[in-house]
Amino acid sequence: MLTFNNVSFRWPKASAYCLNNLSLNLNQGEHVALVGDNGAGKSTLLRLAAGLLKADEGLITLNGLDLSQQKAQQRAMSIGILFQEAEKQIFHSSVKDEITFGLKQRKLTQEQIEQYTKQALIQCELTELADKHPLDLHAGQRRMVAVACLAALSPPLLLLDEPSRDFDAHWLSVFERWLAACKQSGTTILTISHDLDFVARHYSRVIHLSGGKIVNDGSPSQVLSSEELQEPGDLPSPTLYALNQALSLDYPGNPEEWSHAWLHRTR
Repeated sequence: MLTFNNVSFRWPKASAYCLNNLSLNLNQGEHVALVGDNGAGKSTLLRLAAGLLKADEGLITLNGLDLSQQKAQQRAMSIGILFQEAEKQIFHSSVKDEITFGLKQRKLTQEQIEQYTKQALIQCELTELADKHPLDLHAGQRRMVAVACLAALSPPLLLLDEPSRDFDAHWLSVFERWLAACKQSGTTILTISHDLDFVARHYSRVIHLSGGKIVNDGSPSQVLSSEELQEPGDLPSPTLYALNQALSLDYPGNPEEWSHAWLHRTR
């Protein structure tokens, strides 16, 4: 569905490439997480995938078509993006108006707009906040407003930048239910996250980016257990993986499996 073919990108006046000769394929329905330290090139890659930046070299295709040749309206029919800071993509005076904006661009009937808006409000638990100004909400709710806009449009490709930030336990569970529904419907998802526990719970493929290059690409058990991600630094290792390494346990899929493996060991 999405292909990077020998893509390089350098920011203006920068002496080195941010991404260097990078190739990557995402198939329809894949759920892929990008991990790595700050400055590794993750956000740049996501913006290239959204068509917000153009590669200096190489080719990016979406469904076989050159992404750089597609107009913004064409890209918006296929791609939904969630920025790190929801305030950057909110510009209406009510939650409901924010959600309906994208639907109106698709020239749907009023009945369809109202139906999809209502569904998004319910799914994202924002019904009682529909008439509130988004900037009057707390950070987690504002983030869910941006998510609700994506929920209403249901694009086939989602690009999520640090999606679990700003959420308390309740709003994270609401977000994760929406994410699970997207996965079940066959949506292709590419996510940046420093929350490796979140990555381990929700993604079947993990790509480790470092210095603008892919250094590891595989399952969570393979990539998240790598020595590079376990070393002390800005990027914390996920609790289960850190415990696995220290105790030489096999990879557990969830805390219950880890508990079972530990009880088996102690016996």
